[in-house]
Amino acid sequence: MGVFLLSCGASRLSREEAARLSALPEKKIAERGLTYFIEKNYDLAIDAYSLILARTNADKRYAAWARYETGFCYYYMSDYDKAMEHFRILLRDFPQREYVNQRTLAEMLINKIEKGLTDGI
Repeated sequence: MGVFLLSCGASRLSREEAARLSALPEKKIAERGLTYFIEKNYDLAIDAYSLILARTNADKRYAAWARYETGFCYYYMSDYDKAMEHFRILLRDFPQREYVNQRTLAEMLINKIEKGLTDGI
């Protein structure tokens, strides 16, 4: 399985780390993405979540969460256009009720961005 990073072009993960993460289940990749986020390594978190998003057969729970978290990373990086893009894709691709948490958070942040209220969560 090759490594393809959907949302960011070139990976900032090392080749070894990308290969190691690619071999893991979505849950473990998501956990690593969260670790990067907590460490404020937003680019690396995006790269990790992109590994989930690139899987055509990814577990939808983790794909929905990876899509939201990718948008959230861009929000934290003040790249509001990319954040909105990911939040809107989430709303479009995951309309089901079981994704209500991610959808509600995405809608809240879209609203904040549209109103220019981006000075804090």
